[in-house]
Amino acid sequence: MLAIVAAPAVLAVPAQGAAGGNVYIVQGLPGRSLDISIDGREVATKVAAAKLIGPLGVSAGQRTITAKQGGKVVIERKVTVASGGSLDVVIHQPASPGGAPVITSYNNKLNAVPADKAAVRVAHTAAVGPADIRVNGQVLFANVANGESLDVVVPAATYRVEIVPAGAKSPVVLGPLALPLKAGYLTRVFAVGAPSQKTMTVAVGEIKLRPTGSPKPKVVNTGEGPDQTATLAGVALLLLLATAITVRRVKRR
Repeated sequence: MLAIVAAPAVLAVPAQGAAGGNVYIVQGLPGRSLDISIDGREVATKVAAAKLIGPLGVSAGQRTITAKQGGKVVIERKVTVASGGSLDVVIHQPASPGGAPVITSYNNKLNAVPADKAAVRVAHTAAVGPADIRVNGQVLFANVANGESLDVVVPAATYRVEIVPAGAKSPVVLGPLALPLKAGYLTRVFAVGAPSQKTMTVAVGEIKLRPTGSPKPKVVNTGEGPDQTATLAGVALLLLLATAITVRRVKRR
């Protein structure tokens, strides 16, 4: 099993106050080393595949992302950054490995989560057709196309994740991966590369979120009646099993 380790940022620039936002850039082109600029300002050089850089503070509005290799433009696109927002910008291959590079952007949802929960986004930015994402042996996200992503809030834990072609159990094009999800964080996972070229891998980033709700009590006062410990544990388990996981597909922006 391959363990996922978050890639360190190449460069970090503070956000520019309330009128600005943060941009993270994922280099998802295997075999390339890219120089990255925002609005003509170089922010990172020689960024290898599967590396995530940021946060990069920028002004709100339309920003121009440019990736070069050897002084030549590989791709250049405009993205929109909201005031106070957080945006992931992924430079990656399309579904066809031989296609021209594309840029897909994803707005990070920085909503508060309960202290024992973790938020996660899984993005399909690999050079492969629609795929199923299996979590702990079960298909959780089905028929996910290149450029789409899915967001969930789950109990903090380590999950077993693998990617297979849509509607099939094999071949496994990525994984199995041991994906640790930390409580109170948004973990973003980007599948990049091409299985046909044996370059499939992941880029991972984490953002600390605000906690919500009250901390769990260390002692439950059950009064003078019967021992309620088992009852409370059973109710908690039923609530957990009954909680629906909200899945949101995000298409390329």
